[in-house]
Amino acid sequence: MSRIVHIADLHFGDEDSRLVDDFLNRLPGLSADVVVVAGDLTQTGSRAEFAQAAAFFGEIDAPIVLTPGNHDTPLLNVATRLTRPWRRLQKAMGEVADDRFLNDRVHIESFNSARGVQFRLDWSLGVVSRKKLANPLAALGSSAVPTKILTAHHPILSPLDNRGRARTKRAPKFAREIAAIADLTLTGHLHQSFACPVTAENRTAWFVGASTAFSSRTREEPAGFNVIDVADGYFSLTPYRAENGAFKETDVSRLDRLD
Repeated sequence: MSRIVHIADLHFGDEDSRLVDDFLNRLPGLSADVVVVAGDLTQTGSRAEFAQAAAFFGEIDAPIVLTPGNHDTPLLNVATRLTRPWRRLQKAMGEVADDRFLNDRVHIESFNSARGVQFRLDWSLGVVSRKKLANPLAALGSSAVPTKILTAHHPILSPLDNRGRARTKRAPKFAREIAAIADLTLTGHLHQSFACPVTAENRTAWFVGASTAFSSRTREEPAGFNVIDVADGYFSLTPYRAENGAFKETDVSRLDRLD
């Protein structure tokens, strides 16, 4: 069995320091094989916020897989957003995180669903493109390990059905193609935990979202993160939710992979 800790929307610069401390104190006892960070490390993409995030990741012993979020570009520097939107993230995270992970049971690949600028009014929304998706899906498709996992910041499939904050461009077009290869897709952005299935040919793939890990900008639910155990034939999903400055384990859900 492999264990994944899935966090998203850390929003350093607007973090609850009590939750950061509680997570770091709790993580060693969770015995994670890998920590997946589904974007929005920072609030405004400042150097100081990335330094906070890098210091946080430096406290984690497990491998870290990271994908950018829409908050990880400089908020007010449009020129940088146009030309080098991820420069600060790459500089700060180059030695503490990676964009993939592989062991004998799981293969994880990430892709970038965020953009520095877009030809639409809401730049916070996600985009799925063939160019960004091609290499991660090809790597997973050719992998020999039993469980293949994709991660991005924006939801591909969610209970909001590609509406409102979940309007990820071209996600409906690519959702079934992703599900044909990836057994599990881990996302953030919505500050909402969920698990949505896609079933075809006696196999079920799951799209799983996490709440915001540390931000005070909660929406319909408290801050939280997911613990996912990869077992033969199913995933075991345990959300942790914040209460009075600390995380508490909630009910476990079994996500069956085979009909």
